[in-house]
Amino acid sequence: MRLGVVLVLCVALLGGCANAPGKLPARERLAPAISITLPASVPFEGDIAAAQLVEVRRDGRRDRFEAFVEGGEGRFVLAMTVPSGPSIMVVEWREGALRIRRGVAPASLEAKRILADFMLVYAPESALRAAISGGDLVFSGSGARRIFRNGELLIEAVAPTGNPWQGEARLTNFVYDYELIITSRAPGAQ
Repeated sequence: MRLGVVLVLCVALLGGCANAPGKLPARERLAPAISITLPASVPFEGDIAAAQLVEVRRDGRRDRFEAFVEGGEGRFVLAMTVPSGPSIMVVEWREGALRIRRGVAPASLEAKRILADFMLVYAPESALRAAISGGDLVFSGSGARRIFRNGELLIEAVAPTGNPWQGEARLTNFVYDYELIITSRAPGAQ
């Protein structure tokens, strides 16, 4: 319930800041010559509700933001905020399009890039196999997904086993030199 209220507030507050919807499917580059196709239909399975703390490590910096995700029945909403602060961005994925509402997000923060990383961490194997091109996708029983090219590990994502939206997930892009650490919990849980 609290998650729904937060998402509604974010959408209402940013109503005047909406960008034109992004058309899907769309390709997003993961590494040179490797891409992922964001499909028209949301690739995540089941009903989703999670509150997340996301740490981004890049160029010797560590930045954190909160995210609230909600989805099911062909839609996925990601609301990102500065911890205990203003909205960064709200992304809604449904019906072959993305609706993006920017808050304090810098212009360099791309919604499709964020969704590509979410797909790598949380999408089921069948969706990733259909979406990844240019590299070899390898899954392990431990929840790890790895993308190789010519035997070199380029990207690794590890999601929690069981419910992937509860616990710690990591994504490391060795080519673009960044790491995401995503700690998810049920909305309202401490």
